[in-house]
Amino acid sequence: MSLQVDLLKKTERRYQGIVSMKVMVLGSVGVLVGTTVLVLSLAGISKATQNANLKRARREWDRVSPLAAVIRANGAAAETNRKTIERLDVWAKGGSAAMYKILRETQGEIPDMIQLRSLRAGILEDETDDQPSYYILRLSGRALGELVAVEARRKLNSNRDITGFCGDVRLISSEREAGDVWTFAMEGRRAQEDKVK
Repeated sequence: MSLQVDLLKKTERRYQGIVSMKVMVLGSVGVLVGTTVLVLSLAGISKATQNANLKRARREWDRVSPLAAVIRANGAAAETNRKTIERLDVWAKGGSAAMYKILRETQGEIPDMIQLRSLRAGILEDETDDQPSYYILRLSGRALGELVAVEARRKLNSNRDITGFCGDVRLISSEREAGDVWTFAMEGRRAQEDKVK
């Protein structure tokens, strides 16, 4: 049998309030844990949303990138076609001699002692947009004699149709092949924008 004796007077007793210290500590820990869980959950949701957006963007890029490549290629082809049409308009308006006439005139100025290996007349396009395209005449071959190619160059430069097309024709190379046979190369070049005097 136990006996409990309370020696404190009622006026000396302290009132602990409704919530004890233990409940306050556990409540604070619970709020802290709950806040942490909420922040981590929101961070996880945000990361999942970003990953989903990234995957969606990659799928869209994979779907659109072949189409973008085709559009870029078509744009480059359209630009090439536009330049070609501009050149053809210049030729149609008489801005240049007819190509068959240039080739015929060149053939007529070549002496009999020259054997042509190649003859090219046309438009040489520069790959970069800031450089103009050129009207060009190139020929190479073999000559029987040292000065035959020099004489052919002089005759080509005296022909107004040829110089009107490609400007002055220059002898680029000339060297002895064997005996009296010399190999040579010539070129005339004029930018499309240049006017021949």
